[in-house]
Order: sequence, then structure tokens, then C-alpha cells
Amino acid sequence: MIALAALATVAVLALAVVIAVIVDKRLTTGTWQAPSAADFVQVGDRVADRLGVGSPPPVARVIFLDRRPRTIGPGTDDAAAGRSSVVAHQGTATRALPGWKGSDKAWGQLVTCVQKLFAPFDVVVTDQPPSSADHVLVVVGGRPKDLGVKDSRVAGLAPFSGGVIPRAVVFAFAATQRHQPQAVCETIGMEVAHAFGLDHAYLCSDVMSYLKPCGKRGFVDRDARCGEHKPRDCAAGAGPTQNSHRRLLAVFGPRRATGAPAAQVP
Repeated sequence: MIALAALATVAVLALAVVIAVIVDKRLTTGTWQAPSAADFVQVGDRVADRLGVGSPPPVARVIFLDRRPRTIGPGTDDAAAGRSSVVAHQGTATRALPGWKGSDKAWGQLVTCVQKLFAPFDVVVTDQPPSSADHVLVVVGGRPKDLGVKDSRVAGLAPFSGGVIPRAVVFAFAATQRHQPQAVCETIGMEVAHAFGLDHAYLCSDVMSYLKPCGKRGFVDRDARCGEHKPRDCAAGAGPTQNSHRRLLAVFGPRRATGAPAAQVP
């Protein structure tokens, strides 16, 4: 593992399409704490080396929220196989996570919240195991220590390359957030979006932001600077600003007029 000295270094590495891990922290009060430079960590090889030069990564149009106890192994991200570059960052050991320990009612609220968050886009959010291997796996539950992470404030972990990571596996530590549906929902939104190339937004109404919330959060259709403690240019050479809504729209396309996404889960 290589701890990056600064966000600028992350941007340079991401330009080479290097997989990195973003560590997102939320304090027990429910507010976000901006990550330090050491929270951006390079892991693994370039995506191009894994897929073949010039091979565009497939876009997963299913986001699977998994509440079950899970065992996740280290390796190149593969949602169907249960392999994760985030786990690989922690070493060679397979990791066991306990799953969702909140109530069924709270789980239902969480699923509905995430579905609403991604409603503008042509993507399915489900808590039922998909038949297609091309999906994003969101492991919901447990604490960072279950992955060997010592910082108990960590709310979520995701791979990041500045672009689309095929079959990504991301983590939302629900126990850290006391199984509060809204808090876990926002964590899931942020981690999934990291896997599709989104950086942190310096905009309080955006779900990608570490700033104190200023109303209902979502993927905002507005050009905003990236950043945590202060504004900065966006990583991976994306320029000075990011529009999280339009970035995801470019990845997924808009939801069809019927309201049903093109991708369906059998």
C-alpha cells in the first residue's frame, strides 16, 4: 500500500487510471469529517492493464444493496465473485462482514432513500441478488474494523479511478452510523458515485459533499468546485469543477419517460 502525500498526487495517479481507495469518515454526530491526504491510497494495477488497452469498462446498471452477512476476498473488483480492491488494500486476508443489524423498517427506508437518490438515472437500485454479473455491490453493515481499518470514524470505503470501475464493490458501515437510514443512504450514494468517477463536491447540498448539509441532499445539477476543507480542482484531470448530476447522467443516461429504467433485475 502506498499512502499518497497529497490530493494532487491522487489526481496524477488517477490520470493513469490507477485504482485508489477513498476513505470517507462520518463522526458519530452524523456530520462528515473531511479525509486527510493519507486517506487516499493507491492499490493494485491500472484498469487498462486489467481489461486490455483500449477496452472501455462496461457500465453496471444495477446497484445491489446487500444486507446479508458477507465474506469478501481481496483482488480486482468483481461484485459477482465477492472480490474487492478495497479488501486487497488491507492485505491478503478474506474479510467477514456481519450484514445489516438494524430493523426491517429502517432497511426499507434505506432502500427507498437510495432509489430516490438515483431516480433520475437509468439504473436499478435493488436489495435482491441480481442475475447479471455486471452490477455494483454495496456491502451494507458492520464497522471499519471488520476490514482491518483502525479508524472507527470511517463510514464508507470505495475504489476510485476518476472513471468507471467495472463491477465495483463498495462498503457502507451501517453500525458506525447507528443504522440511521438517511445517514447510511448518503454514505451509499457517495461511495457508489466514487466508483463511477465522482470526486468530493464543495457544495453543501450535494451528496458528494463533506460540508454541513443545507437542506435535502442529492446529485445536484450545478457546476461546483471539488474539495473537502476548501475548494480545489477535481481529481483525475476532470477540471476545476464537477457537476455530479451530469456526470452520472453521462454514465447511465436519463431514466426513461415510463419511469422504469432500461436495466431490469429478473
